[in-house]
Amino acid sequence: MKRLASIAGASALLLGIVAAVALHVAANRGPAGDYSPPAGALVTYFPAPEDDQGPPLVISGSIEAGFMRPFFLAFQRHNTRLSLVYIQSRNDALLERALWACKEGERTADIYLTSSTDHLVRLANENCAATLPSAIGRAAPARASWRDQVVAFTVEPAVFVFSRELDGPLPPSHVALLEWLRALPADRARVGTYDIETSADGYDLAASDSNQDALYGRLLEGLGRSDIRLYCCSNVMVDALDRREILFAYNVQLSYAYKAQRAGSRITVILPDDYQALQTLSFMQPKRARDPDSALKLAQFLVSDEARGIARQNLVPPGMTPALAAAQADRLLAQASVTPLLLSLQDRARREHLIREWREAIAPAGSSLTPASE
Repeated sequence: MKRLASIAGASALLLGIVAAVALHVAANRGPAGDYSPPAGALVTYFPAPEDDQGPPLVISGSIEAGFMRPFFLAFQRHNTRLSLVYIQSRNDALLERALWACKEGERTADIYLTSSTDHLVRLANENCAATLPSAIGRAAPARASWRDQVVAFTVEPAVFVFSRELDGPLPPSHVALLEWLRALPADRARVGTYDIETSADGYDLAASDSNQDALYGRLLEGLGRSDIRLYCCSNVMVDALDRREILFAYNVQLSYAYKAQRAGSRITVILPDDYQALQTLSFMQPKRARDPDSALKLAQFLVSDEARGIARQNLVPPGMTPALAAAQADRLLAQASVTPLLLSLQDRARREHLIREWREAIAPAGSSLTPASE
């Protein structure tokens, strides 16, 4: 009986979510057309803590829903009658859908969130973004804002993650990593990293790495000499380490690595001390938002002191003293960047060159793409 009750409860919850999304779609019908999410999107519903006062705020993002959950729940504590629908899709799918909606005059989401800040800068340059109050940009980490239209709220650095099976000192920097990779015995050289041809996050981090001109080519060669496995996502790489499928993962997103540590994964996480490949996570309010007032409230919250505290928690390892944790988090947040230079990531010739260089270094090692879902 308990099992039947549990199944019935889960079914009721699912029906409630579907109904909420259906209500939102109905509310968006009008001269501007219906809102339709990108293909393959995942929908997460955050019900209002109190009675809803209207359709939910619709957020379209490429950031994993679990990462955004603490931000959304904290926001709802201040907006208890506002429900949220978070539509998670691939970075490229979000950009494609947003550009289409902007150019065709179709309904958009109320706000966009992404780790591919270059996509939002492109949307702003295509005249698709609303201009936010300048106080929002001034409150952003490192005051990272482009024309008060694309604004940063946190960062996602890349880290080295090792299995605890490995003996001896582990490399604290990219330079030391080169020597460590060369010295790996053949039976211990199982290395994982992003497949940058299929993962936008992987491509962004590789592009950040490539700014270290003198080192990047040597890093690719070092990885290429290993028994390398390619993955879609950071959480899948961490799972592969837990399964001992690999012994080292390169360029894992820091928040996933620290989250796995807190959950008890047998891994060692090292934030390299020479430089960090890094993504800036940002938001943008489109011009055709159905609920611009609520979108503005979320934008203001994401750069608030409370949201900054949540961002800091994601950027520090378990067990670090408060003083050291605050210093590390603030040092990383100070690297947030939103500039038109990010548009170089949209350059087709640069992308093709970067992927070709990466493939030529990685493919000779007989790499294999490990099947994994995002």
